[in-house]
Amino acid sequence: MAAQHNHPNSTQRKAGLMKITTTALAAIALAFATAACAGSEAADDASASVVTTAAPASTTTTQRPTETIDELVAIDSGRLHVRCSGVGETTVVLIAGWQRTSEDWARVEPTIAESTRVCAYDRFGTGTSDAPPNPQTFATQVADLHTLLDEIGELAPYLVVGHSMGGSEAVTFASTYPAEVAGLVLVDAAPNTYPEMVCSVPEYADDCALMRDASRGERLDAFPAFEAVAAITSLGDLPMTVLTAHLISPALAPEEATRLDTLWGEGAERWAELSTASRILPVANTGHLIQFDQPAIVIEEISKLLP
Repeated sequence: MAAQHNHPNSTQRKAGLMKITTTALAAIALAFATAACAGSEAADDASASVVTTAAPASTTTTQRPTETIDELVAIDSGRLHVRCSGVGETTVVLIAGWQRTSEDWARVEPTIAESTRVCAYDRFGTGTSDAPPNPQTFATQVADLHTLLDEIGELAPYLVVGHSMGGSEAVTFASTYPAEVAGLVLVDAAPNTYPEMVCSVPEYADDCALMRDASRGERLDAFPAFEAVAAITSLGDLPMTVLTAHLISPALAPEEATRLDTLWGEGAERWAELSTASRILPVANTGHLIQFDQPAIVIEEISKLLP
């Protein structure tokens, strides 16, 4: 069971900074007043010598986290489970697919943690995190994730990795906080047309119902959520890798499976078009869960994008 942990929030940190700043300003004012008096006395005494002492340089160093954590962390919307380990100048943020958990990255995390910092979390409604307080979109999930990272002191730059529908969350994160993201890896990310694809196949009727009903599961209405992601047209020259794999759909007729695979492939091309520094890498011998079937490839592609 993950332990609940409350960290000093940004408001407390800002209050402390204001107190320090006020004290510093008072000290500076006193120093100026003292110097002015000394200068006046020296002007009356020709034999007085003037000694100038340079103030010590002020340096501020922010310490990146180094401890391993596995906790339920309270943010404004509720408690989110997060797991972080490793040490490095970049934090790799792992985002699982829809209705899946941070445990999806168990074959990837330990190796990544050998060379840099890595964090995986459970969205509201998944794993041991709280139930969603409100209907969710990829934008609200990104806001919660960013607040979580701030709360536990995980600093940018981030290399964001998203699987399946988590790919849309990863793209939204990179679009919302471009200055904080050093790279992006999409692991068989679901295309923007995914809700329509699922709802066009009778065998996926249950999944279609979940994506239309924002009152169940993650409370994510996938249709407007994907429409918002489709409005993201560019991530500039962000280093980006799109890993693709054929879906394994044994319950579908061959022609239907081929149709969906084609649409999925077109979606991967659309993801790659978001950046001028992107590449598409098809992964053989795997289904949708590349991080389970071919973790070494996922690890290698993440490592290539680390600054």
